[in-house]
Amino acid sequence: MGTRGVQVYTVRFLPGQELKSGLEHFVKQRQLQAAFIMTCVGSVQSATLRFATPAGENTSKTEMVKSFDNENFEICSLVGTLSPMGSHLHIVLGRADGSVVAGHVVGNVTVQTTAEVVIGESMAEIYNRKYDPFTSYNELAVLKRE
Repeated sequence: MGTRGVQVYTVRFLPGQELKSGLEHFVKQRQLQAAFIMTCVGSVQSATLRFATPAGENTSKTEMVKSFDNENFEICSLVGTLSPMGSHLHIVLGRADGSVVAGHVVGNVTVQTTAEVVIGESMAEIYNRKYDPFTSYNELAVLKRE
């Protein structure tokens, strides 16, 4: 990471706010170039997640997406990278019975009571996204800051 270090930001999302778009807006508004989630706690009432394709199966991207609506979840973990070029976030959500659901955040992650997020930014890097024909997704490309 070099000697430039990490800048830290803390943001709280309120009931009814959408977490993914809110994080992306925060990053663009502050012109963060290489942000990442350090920690997140809170609760949500809905989420749309994409799951990994089972090995050996020919599953379309839309078949891997599932929405969870009107169900209260605790945020057990949120990890990922953020930049003005896009985000890549994974979340683990705890249910009332102690089971969890986890996956790639597509959107519709609506805050129930609060979401307290600590965001770090690498001051030595720039996160970019480039299309990868092998995965068919825009994947992370890390550049050095001048």
